[in-house]
Amino acid sequence: MLRHAVIAVCCFAWIACAKPPVGPPIPTPAPPVEPAPSAPCTRAERIDVSKSRRSLSVTCVGGGTLEFPIALSRERGPKRVAGDERMPEGDYRIIGPPRKSRFYVFIPIDYPSRADADRAFAEGRITKEEHAAIGHSHRLGRLPPQNTPLGGALGIHGEGPRWRGDLALNWTYGCIAVTDLAIAQLAKLVRPGTPIHIAD
Repeated sequence: MLRHAVIAVCCFAWIACAKPPVGPPIPTPAPPVEPAPSAPCTRAERIDVSKSRRSLSVTCVGGGTLEFPIALSRERGPKRVAGDERMPEGDYRIIGPPRKSRFYVFIPIDYPSRADADRAFAEGRITKEEHAAIGHSHRLGRLPPQNTPLGGALGIHGEGPRWRGDLALNWTYGCIAVTDLAIAQLAKLVRPGTPIHIAD
């Protein structure tokens, strides 16, 4: 009986210590791939403004985007005449270098555009001479006349001390307002000629 017990123990030990069947090796998992860091934005390729989303989006040269909240003009709808306190809609360009202003920094755009002038002339809001002068300025890449019935002096600017922290309000006279920090960043990214599209 003792002999049977010894044989049983030895068999159990042999089975318990037996090597597992040889199979294909288990593959080592690949290390996680870290996403490549996004390239820094060093220059704006274009700017898109959405009034309904209250945002200004910068498409950077080489890819990537930046987005900033904006304050809107006091009145809604596309700008039509001087003093209507509305923001224009359409395609424009940055027309000059950033400059200091009471709103910290101001970046001018080439409003009124040729499309604005064509529309205004067809509706009898500007003269033939004013229409021609606006078109001539755009052909030369210059700031169009700012003293026509369509108004002017529009662009992107900061808040300045008076409106700091009030981007949720509609307080501009037709310009696009961003924070002072954002306008300082934009001033480094844009060049004269950078396209800007403003949509409702």
